[in-house]
Amino acid sequence: MSFCGIFKPDLPKRAQFVLIGAPYDSGSSYRPGARLAPHQIREFSESLSSCTERGDDLIDLPARDAGDLILNNQAEDSFTKIETVVGEIFDTKAIPIILGGDHCITLPCFKAALEHHKNLKLLYLDAHPDLYPSFHGDPYSHACVVARILELEGVSGESITQVGIRSTSSDQIKVQKESGVKTIHAWEFESFVDKGDGPVYLSLDIDVLDPAFAPGTGNPVPGGLSTRDLITLIHKIRSRIVAMDVIEVNPMLDSSGITALAAVRVIMEALSVMAQARK
Repeated sequence: MSFCGIFKPDLPKRAQFVLIGAPYDSGSSYRPGARLAPHQIREFSESLSSCTERGDDLIDLPARDAGDLILNNQAEDSFTKIETVVGEIFDTKAIPIILGGDHCITLPCFKAALEHHKNLKLLYLDAHPDLYPSFHGDPYSHACVVARILELEGVSGESITQVGIRSTSSDQIKVQKESGVKTIHAWEFESFVDKGDGPVYLSLDIDVLDPAFAPGTGNPVPGGLSTRDLITLIHKIRSRIVAMDVIEVNPMLDSSGITALAAVRVIMEALSVMAQARK
């Protein structure tokens, strides 16, 4: 069992939430190592109780840990496998909770979600907009994720909200303006309001946090949210979260486990929000 017994290995039929690891980081542009994160996040989760900070005990949540995918770190093969397995989780009417991995894994996961949920929105918490058409010649770099998602049928910029952005470029600003992607920068994160209009895929890059709170990530950017800010933002989500990923935790840069612990706490608080929405 993982996350202090919240996710169990023996609920194949009645699980409402399924945890799965996607250990892939071939899209990393600076310091790889995020492929090691699923194990570290589970390990550090054992230091916390099964209660959220508001006292909501998740121990009886119908949640299953499906383990980690076996991936070869090759984009085409890995993306196909991720999309297939996440799609199978959706087929059971469960909500997938995906542990990355770099941000590239959001593309196949979001594609699977899009097949199962019409009018799907993307809430993208990140220091970077990831809107490069190609980065250093790689269209599947983690710096290009949202650009690839915008190419999917049924997706428009108006359905994407990015929060925490504070490291961009003129090329990405141009794409953002042309596509209509809504951007809430780090310095204005308190303006985030979720009206609850439709299903949402929540993608959380741990570098949305300031490096003081999440040093263990490949591309840290000063000036980010605190862990308190992020949890408060999660509590403000009113839309129905149908999938969630937490990515870019890098154990090779996280010797103290601060970053992994932040990931654990955010997942637990989001689980509470999702569980309340399903009642």
